Amino acid sequence: MGRGKLTPQDLEAMKTISINLQRLLSESGMKQSHVAAVLNIPTSSFNEYVKGKSLPKAGNIQKIADFFGLKKSDIDPRFSSENTSAILKQISALANQLEPERQKSLLDYCRHQVAEQQAQTKANAEPSKSSKKKFAAYQYQEIVDKFIADEMASQDIIYLDHVRNAQDLYHAIGRHYENVVLYGEVSAGTGIWVGQERQETIQYPSPVPEHDLALKVNGNSMEPLFYDGDLVFVKKTKTIHHGQIIVVIVNNEAYVKKLYRKNKEIRLISLNPDYDDIILKKDDNIEIIGTVIT
Repeated sequence: MGRGKLTPQDLEAMKTISINLQRLLSESGMKQSHVAAVLNIPTSSFNEYVKGKSLPKAGNIQKIADFFGLKKSDIDPRFSSENTSAILKQISALANQLEPERQKSLLDYCRHQVAEQQAQTKANAEPSKSSKKKFAAYQYQEIVDKFIADEMASQDIIYLDHVRNAQDLYHAIGRHYENVVLYGEVSAGTGIWVGQERQETIQYPSPVPEHDLALKVNGNSMEPLFYDGDLVFVKKTKTIHHGQIIVVIVNNEAYVKKLYRKNKEIRLISLNPDYDDIILKKDDNIEIIGTVIT
């Protein structure tokens, strides 16, 4: 995409990319720093993309799209002209696999989307379009300000005048703790059974994210995202998608892995390249516990 002076189209693309990335992060429950680490994109650069202050290179857009199981055009409008017919073919192919009642629900959803698009087109043609855009920008800024305020409120305040060595930093960070109930361990390697009964209660530095299950990671196959002994917080959900980090039981052994669809295979991927992927067989018994939120 190149550097230099940005065109009006580039500036508009930055806004759209920012909105799309914030939505994907919110839906997946993943932190910006985690995604950046997995994709090998500098955290500062990824944060700029999310804030709409920097235009990603095409290669980074491809990395992000692959991670979330999307097309580049789903994230960056500059690629919206690519493979439009292919997208429609995919929608049609998936729709043919649905039961009649689900096909009807999909049709209703499409009609709703068309109605929204028509209403938006009409609104954009009205004389007050500029004022509406300003109001939308104001609402967006309010959301950003609230997010920042919440993040700041949840952090320990560290006065740098009091920090002289690493020991001072150890004392300053994580002084407030909350109770977390552990339900056993989940493997980042060969598989461990997840306990169904309450195991133990431990102290964990505040703030503890809202979760349904807390598990301890055993093994190093998910480094550098999760290390041996780390806690992962899991949210039970009725939906998952390609690219998410999930906790799944396969043939009575539990794993924390990245869900990935490659050609006709569904894989459970380790982030550590020293470990092979787990390729699910069609007769494997699986139970998806939920998605990892941190």
